[in-house]
Amino acid sequence: MKKKCHLWLLGLSGSGKSTLGPLLADRLGLSFVDTDQRVTEAAGCSIPEIFKDGGEARFRQLESRIVSEVSKLQPAVVSCGAGVVLDPVNRQIMSTHGIRIYLQASLSVLSERLSRSNDRPLLSSGPLLPQLQAQWEKRRNGYEESELRISVDDGTPDQILGRILEKLSDV
Repeated sequence: MKKKCHLWLLGLSGSGKSTLGPLLADRLGLSFVDTDQRVTEAAGCSIPEIFKDGGEARFRQLESRIVSEVSKLQPAVVSCGAGVVLDPVNRQIMSTHGIRIYLQASLSVLSERLSRSNDRPLLSSGPLLPQLQAQWEKRRNGYEESELRISVDDGTPDQILGRILEKLSDV
């Protein structure tokens, strides 16, 4: 990476954004920001509570505000909520203020990783695979606009981190 800028980690739930983000930030000497954590801090309650009280619309409104605020901070590695790409303004902000890194995982791998999770309101009813498929279809174009794409289906976090760093050395 030729100059320090925001690195926006994108991908469906379970793709490893929250795991890889702190590792990448540490390696590059950047701070780490988790937009979901910032949303819960701003709302004063958990993500499931935000969805219960204000629905997805309220969550997306808070998320967009956080993306805008973070874009004005010093360069950081930013783990974004899986649906952040649904808003074209968010995509514009991220592309203007850094490099978007799409952590690509197959739906079967994501389904396995998320099979024991119960804190994701948009994946809480019924079988995971069809829900993940529907989300991916809605978000695909936003993810695929990313400057970098990294496969995360296999490898340890350190191996995947190596792939990210290798790709970053080219930009």
